[in-house]
Amino acid sequence: MNINGIRNRFSKVAAGLVTALAVTSCADLEVRNLNDPDRDRAVASPSDVEALISGGFRSWYDVAHKYSPAGAMSVAADAHTSSWGNFGMRDSGWEPRKAFNNDPSYSYSTVAEVPWNNSYRALAAARDGLLAIEGGVRISDDPDNPDATDNTQRAVVFGKFVQAMSLAHLAIIFDQAFIVDETVEDVLALDLASYDQVWTAAEAKFDEVIQMASSASFSIPSTWVGFNGDWSGPYMAEVARAFKTRYRTQVPRSPAERDAVDWSLVLRDASAGLSKDFAGYYEEGGNWAWHVSKLHLAIYTGWARIDYRTVGPADASGEWERWIAAGPEQKTPFNIDTDDRRITGASPTTSGKYIRYMGNSPFPADRGIYHYSNYIDWRWDKLRQNRFIGEWPDMTALELEFLAAEANYHLGNMDATMEVVNKYRTENGELPPFTDPSGVAPGGDRCVPQLPNGACGTLWDAYKYEKRIELFHYGMGTEYFDDRGWGDLVTGTWQQLPIPGSELGVLLMEIYTFGGIGGPSSAPDIVGGLQHFVNDVSSPVLGVKRATMDAWHSLSPTRIEDANRLVKR
Repeated sequence: MNINGIRNRFSKVAAGLVTALAVTSCADLEVRNLNDPDRDRAVASPSDVEALISGGFRSWYDVAHKYSPAGAMSVAADAHTSSWGNFGMRDSGWEPRKAFNNDPSYSYSTVAEVPWNNSYRALAAARDGLLAIEGGVRISDDPDNPDATDNTQRAVVFGKFVQAMSLAHLAIIFDQAFIVDETVEDVLALDLASYDQVWTAAEAKFDEVIQMASSASFSIPSTWVGFNGDWSGPYMAEVARAFKTRYRTQVPRSPAERDAVDWSLVLRDASAGLSKDFAGYYEEGGNWAWHVSKLHLAIYTGWARIDYRTVGPADASGEWERWIAAGPEQKTPFNIDTDDRRITGASPTTSGKYIRYMGNSPFPADRGIYHYSNYIDWRWDKLRQNRFIGEWPDMTALELEFLAAEANYHLGNMDATMEVVNKYRTENGELPPFTDPSGVAPGGDRCVPQLPNGACGTLWDAYKYEKRIELFHYGMGTEYFDDRGWGDLVTGTWQQLPIPGSELGVLLMEIYTFGGIGGPSSAPDIVGGLQHFVNDVSSPVLGVKRATMDAWHSLSPTRIEDANRLVKR
């Protein structure tokens, strides 16, 4: 890799906070660094160092709560549907799916550039601040008073927290990235690391934060973390553990990788809970701690609708089966007939507890009628009515409860999973409960959820439906990362993002991309592939089928059920 390219790259990603990361030490702050004068100015005083470290969290927050990549990911996962070009939504929801456009001149190149650049801004800020502290900077309430509270350790732990969160974003979004922290002595020697290596680095940072914060007596100011109250050390450890649990389940690119997650660790950490939900709080007069993608995708009714692939499984009229089987230009909108009171009221054209009936879609017909939907999610409408003032939730105890339920499912504790599924389907959906974890959804021909072939879903299908409905659009890309790991992305959807084309140009690397039918890192056609296998009666394939049937009969009932679920995807 070209040295000048690396030097330029680090200068670019740190713009606005610090300059190049090419200097290996800030040990003597009294000596002017002629190689990197901007860094000297950035860490000229203890208050500057603290501001640098604390400001890194906002860079993470902007990735998690602004337009990009949230809009593109939501449409790619068919959580929302929209044919507007904004935020890369139209291109991400195209049917048939297209490859991600990684040309630097692409109008919505921000889909990849925002998470990449902001993550490195956060990492650069944390690195510079921590290096300054290693060089002797001490932070206190009153620098002139030797008896004042020493806040240096607070800054150190928070810097590592910013590193963990930012590295995690790089791991779940991109195929590869640079691992940058204060231990890197020679940034010119850095190599790109694969997403799983980046996650390993993020996980180590999370563990470090949890260990350091669990018994700490410091207080993290509310202004650092979204204006939702000060964080004690133990609460900071809770938040770090919760996000670590979320991200651990979001790293996998396929069902095989998600199955391979250490679900015992997920269960342990998710069961630790969260004493207070993490939510940004938007204040009178405005601040940065709000969820812009919630605003445009869920509150403003002209931007997007909720996709039928999200709410369609609740339908008992048969229209869901017709819609899912139809070609793109035959996917006409329909009214959902369901007993799930979260989706509709007493009739298909009345609003449910979470979903609002809207009727005609605002999208141009020539951009594809498959984007049309008669419904929107309206659970955040209360924020609009309150002039957007209030809590904008992200990480919640509810999400941890669902992650624990998924862990229990993978670990064979089906009754525990069924308990969580029943809790929400009965209390909020007013649906009959599962009574047999190995059975299908009760309700006969009005069961919820229903599969694309009209059959009633299993407990696993019900779990996925409940998590989607109850946690819809809380965290950035939650539906996308779940669908990716569960194997439910529409065929051809990109399964990760490439390094932004603009960055590849700086690095003197060839532009590459993902997605598109049959393209690299593209969601496979699992059902289509199986159907081809079923119809093939050639001698070699008949032999494979015989061996497969013999192996099938040797499986336990639980493993057979797992295999059936794969086919139903």
